[in-house]
Amino acid sequence: MAAANLTYHTPILSIQNRANTAPLTAAIPEAATQSFKNGSLITANAGGFAAIWPNTNWTNTILGVSESFGLNLASNGLGAPGMPFGPIGGTGAIQTYGYVLNEPNAVNIALGTPISDGRTLYVEANLDNVFEAIFDNSTGTVAANYTPTQAMLNTTAGQFGMTLDANGFWYVDGGVTGAHAVVQVIGVNPVDGFIVNARVRFKFLPTAIQVEY
Repeated sequence: MAAANLTYHTPILSIQNRANTAPLTAAIPEAATQSFKNGSLITANAGGFAAIWPNTNWTNTILGVSESFGLNLASNGLGAPGMPFGPIGGTGAIQTYGYVLNEPNAVNIALGTPISDGRTLYVEANLDNVFEAIFDNSTGTVAANYTPTQAMLNTTAGQFGMTLDANGFWYVDGGVTGAHAVVQVIGVNPVDGFIVNARVRFKFLPTAIQVEY
């Protein structure tokens, strides 16, 4: 049966900025009941709140890559600063947070208690920021389907969609192309090279970016 080669991928990482400075980041109030992992694709929903990207519309819908996990708020933006210059209001505290890589049933337990301020921090999906994720293929059947190639770099052959695996991690999906493509592969992790399930470097396609600053 055709399927991705790996069942467990890794978070999307922000690895470089075109100017070799700190990546451009932002934070907006988070939608209610979000439980995404850090390193996830997020969108600003119809109410303007950060939510996991639904992967149902591929034009102007990707806000960025989260650097915080979903807080599972009881209501939209609970605890976020009031607009335009209000203080953080009604902050919450959480006892466990995030996830433990390669241990899907584990959680992090803080010595103190992390504060929930009602916002999602994210790296902007703009043309200056470069990201890295595992290359895989949701329709693959042979090793070549799961392996990036030199011919993909900076060409239409390297424009792909992103897919969320069953464990909550996104990967660059060689089986999703055409109108559903949202990223352009521009390189591979130099430690990996062009191997099966290599980590690839990519930028978001201009057509996929929700807000370009």
